[in-house]
Amino acid sequence: MKRRAGLSRPHSTELLSADEAASRLGVSKATLYAYVSRNQLSALADLADPRASRYSSFEIDQLVQRRRQGRRGEQQITGALTQGLQVLDSALSGIVDGQPVYRGRPAAELARDGASLEDVARLLWQFESHDPFDGAPPVLGDAWSASVLATASWPLAERTLARWAMAQGSLHGPAWLPDGEALARACGQHLRAALGCFLGEAPSMQPAHVQLVAHWRLPQGSADLMRQALVLSAEHEMNLIALAARQLSSVGASLGASVMGSLCYLGAAFNGGDSACVEALWDEVMAQPDPEAALAARLDRGEALPGFDHLYYPAGDPRALALLALVEPSGAPLPMVAAVDRLTGWKPSLDFGLVALRRALGAPREASTVMLMAPRCVGFIAHALEQRRSGDRMWVRSRYVGP
Repeated sequence: MKRRAGLSRPHSTELLSADEAASRLGVSKATLYAYVSRNQLSALADLADPRASRYSSFEIDQLVQRRRQGRRGEQQITGALTQGLQVLDSALSGIVDGQPVYRGRPAAELARDGASLEDVARLLWQFESHDPFDGAPPVLGDAWSASVLATASWPLAERTLARWAMAQGSLHGPAWLPDGEALARACGQHLRAALGCFLGEAPSMQPAHVQLVAHWRLPQGSADLMRQALVLSAEHEMNLIALAARQLSSVGASLGASVMGSLCYLGAAFNGGDSACVEALWDEVMAQPDPEAALAARLDRGEALPGFDHLYYPAGDPRALALLALVEPSGAPLPMVAAVDRLTGWKPSLDFGLVALRRALGAPREASTVMLMAPRCVGFIAHALEQRRSGDRMWVRSRYVGP
């Protein structure tokens, strides 16, 4: 399999075959190809054999060195934000034995056992005797309703952010409430308002999955499938999107502002933008008479396959497996999933599962992004709460390296 043909050859380097490169790295060839797709390695055209690729020994050795580094002190901190080394403690969610869990409960188990998005919110937010969803939903006012009309033709990210900013005038103000019934109610109102901003509808008392099915006029029997999708998307340990809410919360920003920081990732790659990339990949590949050949050609060009090979789930993303089981109850893999597995061994991620479910239900194209990011507001609020309750401020410093 080839990757990124035509890149220039680094100086003072030996060109290795795929087998030699994988052996030097101590990984499988599938992992080698993953490094290429993530731009950690280059694949060069082999002039003697157009079907093969070559790999720079210099780049291989550099990658081996980075993997072996066990530096301490300041050196360990240097580059932490860009190299994925920063680790924060959280009791909200994590990956245990290959399964995403919410406060110790497997996400797939919660979805299977009938939990709603609101139930997950209660579990993650932990307000003890206070139910965040008691009482009427927030009334966002005439100005917000006008913003819904004014932004109707805007892209999803821009219109949702604009509506969320407008909604803040009707939600709780800049100061945090004490941790009790009033704060619990504020969190519930923020979640309902967020869903209203995504859909362009006044906040409702209905469960989130019921609202989405009604809004998109989905077929009868879709509600349980939607419920499970929202539960699986509600939270996923620590990442940049959760970090945004925590950083703002740690310095006293309002709950609404903290959520806004995370919502700004709506159009970013590897967050809200990944669903759009998966949709484009699906259109491109499945329009060809031989989808597997189309995928192979894409890999030969060194192009990524969005929606596959999640870094944290090399054996497969359990959330995607659960969603694909809803799409195809017989257990037969979808054609694209089977083709990618044969070519690379890569497994589908949550983004692919959401797109597959969206297409099976006949929901609008942007629905896969909404099904990912709207329920994730539960997680944004949970991270803001946990950080606020800790009392810790989050600081980042730079080290000057300029002239």
